[in-house]
Amino acid sequence: MLRDVLKKVSILKIIGIDTVFIEGITISSKKVNKNMIFVAKKGENTDGHKFIVDAIEKGANTILCEVMPVNNRYENITYVSVTDSMIALGIISSNFYDHPTKKIKLIGVTGTNGKTSVANILHQLFNSMGKKSILISTVGIVIISKKYPTTHTTPNIIDINKYLNLSIKKGCEYAFMEVSSHGIYQKRIFGLLFIVGIFTNITHDHLDYHKNFNNYLSTKKSFFESLSKESFALINSDDKNSKNIIKNILAKTFFYGLKKDVDFKMKILKNSINGIKLLINGKKAYTKLIGEFNVYNILASYATSILLLGEKQRNKIIETIKSIKPIKGRFEQFSSKSGIKIIVDYAHNPDALNTIFNTIKKIKKNENRLICVIGCGGDRDKKKRSLMGKLVYEKCNVSIFTSDNPRNEDPEKILIDMKNFKSYLKKTILTFVSRKKAIETAIKIAKKKDIILIAGKGHEIFQEVKGKYYPFDDMKIAKEILKKYYHL
Repeated sequence: MLRDVLKKVSILKIIGIDTVFIEGITISSKKVNKNMIFVAKKGENTDGHKFIVDAIEKGANTILCEVMPVNNRYENITYVSVTDSMIALGIISSNFYDHPTKKIKLIGVTGTNGKTSVANILHQLFNSMGKKSILISTVGIVIISKKYPTTHTTPNIIDINKYLNLSIKKGCEYAFMEVSSHGIYQKRIFGLLFIVGIFTNITHDHLDYHKNFNNYLSTKKSFFESLSKESFALINSDDKNSKNIIKNILAKTFFYGLKKDVDFKMKILKNSINGIKLLINGKKAYTKLIGEFNVYNILASYATSILLLGEKQRNKIIETIKSIKPIKGRFEQFSSKSGIKIIVDYAHNPDALNTIFNTIKKIKKNENRLICVIGCGGDRDKKKRSLMGKLVYEKCNVSIFTSDNPRNEDPEKILIDMKNFKSYLKKTILTFVSRKKAIETAIKIAKKKDIILIAGKGHEIFQEVKGKYYPFDDMKIAKEILKKYYHL
């Protein structure tokens, strides 16, 4: 009943009855079915208020909006006006799906880099320990082991509550969720109750959206400010902005890191191409994951597990860490019989890219070349293009610039932006608009034991061009080309 769904919503005005039966909620007029609430919100590109009539004609019986329609008001339709549609949406979504975050332990992971890896590691770790959980991440929504597709790092609040409710019915006790700055700023997590908030790091990224670094930092900080005093905040103390993140927050704060004396500390004992031997708070551990960045991800996951399960589970947690599998598109490796190593990674900003290069440097022998295939996304921060281009040019033996997701931009213009840097070196930059051609060229020129890094898209299985999505999986394409040339 509408009256129940509207509980705790700050209503400015209601026209119609609040006893109508509600079968669903949507913010898209294209997804309206009979007896649904259509929530009209003012978006960045479109205004949902323009689609109210369309939603009613498709079967919506309730309209929740910020601006009450004056003309074209239908009989037998209930209109509810509020100050902020997104805040109201968070409340009604929670009400409709029976307050799932009151019944499940929700853990949110935020930061520029590492969100996907930490959320995925935790999901693997808990399921392996017999603790059923749901994963809400860039790579999709996974309830125990069943995967459901998603298009955003942080899905809309309706879907979050819907899948959390479904996961509870399937016996899940824990939920691990990536929390993006866009999701925070757009209030796509409003109304959710987090028991743990994890801060991985923050670097200059998404500044096309947030305009400047202080706004970006402030958005991330607001997530931790929303945590209750019953919650835990787990903070990477090695990030220079860690102190800013925790100012004036209510949650109980814990720190993890490699460089300082903190609550959860880790030391690298041995780093190799096959994995890393570690010392976690004095206890030896091993992970198949590679790179110092993954050491931080493992440590954040270990610390979260201790906070949730207690010190008595310490040995079991450390033992289970051994079985954690690499995450698709995150330093994902493939060694071909031809002797060429392929690495696919999601690195799409200068800091993440530099981290990958530092990791490769530690595992690469001097006689082996590093060939990099890299692009920059269209309709995104243009300032980082030349920074990424310069970084690749200076760190790699062969630089191949290509398309990432051009979106609505001219890919040729993006390539020009990537090459817009000064350098005293005299190496050639190969450029191909076709990403497949770029990957094929890298494989054709590669010699035995060379490393090919394909960066930027990682786990993505599509390429976005002019509003259309074309199937494209970096690792899949690379393997197909290797098979073509080397009959693997």
